[in-house]
Amino acid sequence: MPTDRRHTSSIRKLAAIMFTDIVGYTALMGKDEDKAFNVLARNKEIHNASIKKFNGSIIKEIGDGILASFPLASEAVRCAIEIQKTCIDQEIPLKIGIHEGETIFAESDVMGDTVNIASRLQEASTEGCIFISDTVYRSIKNKTDIQVEFVEERTLKNVDELVKVYNVNCEGVSTDSPKLIDTKYKSPKQKSIIVLPFENMSPDPDQEYFSDGLTEEIITDLSYIHDLLVISRSSAMTFKGTKKKIKEIAREVNVRYVLEGSVRKAGNNLRIVAQLIDGTNDSHLWADKYTGTLDDVFDIQEKVSRSIVDALKIKLTSEETKQITNRPIDNIQAYECHLRAIYHIWLTTPEALEKALKFVDDGLRVIGENELLYADKGQVYAHYVDFVVGKDEHYIGQAEECIKKIFKLNPDSAYGHFLNGLILRLRGNQQEAVKEINIALKTFPDNSNFLGWLGWIYGHSGKFNMAQKIVNKLNAMDPLSFHGILKGCIDVFEGNFDSAIKFLSKYQQIEPENPFYGFWYGKGLAYNKNIDEALIIFNQIIKHAPGSFWEQLSSSFIYALQGEKEKAFESTTKNVLEMFRNDEMFSIWMAEVNAMFEEKDKAIDWLEYGINWGFINYPFLNEYDPFLENIRGENRFKKLMESVKYKWENFEV
Repeated sequence: MPTDRRHTSSIRKLAAIMFTDIVGYTALMGKDEDKAFNVLARNKEIHNASIKKFNGSIIKEIGDGILASFPLASEAVRCAIEIQKTCIDQEIPLKIGIHEGETIFAESDVMGDTVNIASRLQEASTEGCIFISDTVYRSIKNKTDIQVEFVEERTLKNVDELVKVYNVNCEGVSTDSPKLIDTKYKSPKQKSIIVLPFENMSPDPDQEYFSDGLTEEIITDLSYIHDLLVISRSSAMTFKGTKKKIKEIAREVNVRYVLEGSVRKAGNNLRIVAQLIDGTNDSHLWADKYTGTLDDVFDIQEKVSRSIVDALKIKLTSEETKQITNRPIDNIQAYECHLRAIYHIWLTTPEALEKALKFVDDGLRVIGENELLYADKGQVYAHYVDFVVGKDEHYIGQAEECIKKIFKLNPDSAYGHFLNGLILRLRGNQQEAVKEINIALKTFPDNSNFLGWLGWIYGHSGKFNMAQKIVNKLNAMDPLSFHGILKGCIDVFEGNFDSAIKFLSKYQQIEPENPFYGFWYGKGLAYNKNIDEALIIFNQIIKHAPGSFWEQLSSSFIYALQGEKEKAFESTTKNVLEMFRNDEMFSIWMAEVNAMFEEKDKAIDWLEYGINWGFINYPFLNEYDPFLENIRGENRFKKLMESVKYKWENFEV
């Protein structure tokens, strides 16, 4: 009988085993083979350098994954941190698992339970994470340079006992690199917080604006602190009236700390209660009560913000201190008008915007000229244009008047630069719009509204890397708001139609009667050749938004997809067509309708409208958009694309 020689040279010893894997590599390989090979080569270089540096050994490569061993758990973890940081910087989505125990080393391989558990930890981990076992945790818990957080106790495949799973915090590193597949868990940033909507305890329910306003003001104060990730207002407001537990909320938005409180306003008297909670273990770090009059509200806001700063042991810079103490409105009556205006601005309906305008004017009558109130007023006019009437010259002109008044009061106003960016975008000057919004972001780097518009401009300008970076940042600080649809729109712009419909579907399901969400989802389906499903969505828009331009646009696409030329062109009125000529996206969509019926000159006319208004996404127009295929052979189209390509290549980000 022959002798089995496989384990003749095997030895057993204590070792830390590390498995790494590139997230979504197989999908990337199927989509872009050259890019996949480039990612794999860079990944190997990173691993080779770091593993050698921390006294480890590469056992073998397993597809796009790497198996390595280390004599010490601390060296394995430090190596994993360095690898993860480098991979995130280079946009390589990686997940890592580490376990320590007795391991069988046999020639060029390793075996045993240690290897199996490390492999399962890697599988359980997600992009940007380093999952370690309780054994590894006990070995490194006293290492001051390594921060670890408990995830959960879970069952791992082919492992008999429950395993306590911890995640290593890569301090200072965002784990929001571009996603190739969906992930289920990411460790929260160590200093991250959500301010839940303060509960209105006032006898008058109409005082809701005040509690919401206080919430927003504290969020704004905290957003000035660069070392603190603050969930934005739009996502925080989704928890208004929620019965969810603190730990559940913290996990849902991926933060460590939660601030909750209540406001009681009766006449001129105020009572505010606030408490700061560690979302990982539901422990209270700080709580306080504040009583006083309405005149004390500014001091109370500052005290709450400073108490949070102290509790989290954050050192403020002089500029951060200045911003927190700065009050753009110091008159309490005018301040209440501002809060009421903001409350209605966010509703975006014509009736709400009319009320917002009234409150702004009331505030201006009380206090006189004021930068913040003019910013509110400009935002009202901008919302009229974006959500109600389209590019109406009256409202655009009114917004421009507000911008002039803002800069007269404060030449460096971030609000003024942002509004100016919005108006330049509406005027078709996307390049200058980007510059203005970026100036505004220097003062408010975490303003989700500013970031959302900047991401949108980058997306339809074909600057996908910058657009994706903004999406990733918004995913971290504004994970539950409508900004999430931006990811789906950018995927459309980049030609990733299959990925796009996953995101667009989610938001259409959240608000099925929202024609904006619905139309983008319908377009995503149509681009992905899911025509029957697209027709269903477009018909839903007709049902939910009768009489709107969305109804006319959806009807046009329904008939176009069904090949009914006459009905497709009759479904849109002259007034709406004129509105479409003055908008970059609507012009592109009308170009598609004409191209589908081989109305080539008209299609190119519509393309020119869209390009003149700033849609210079050369890859989308020249390659990705399936509905423009009929006109790509036209000399006029080719000449137009030469101009677009030049603008696209020279667009400054």
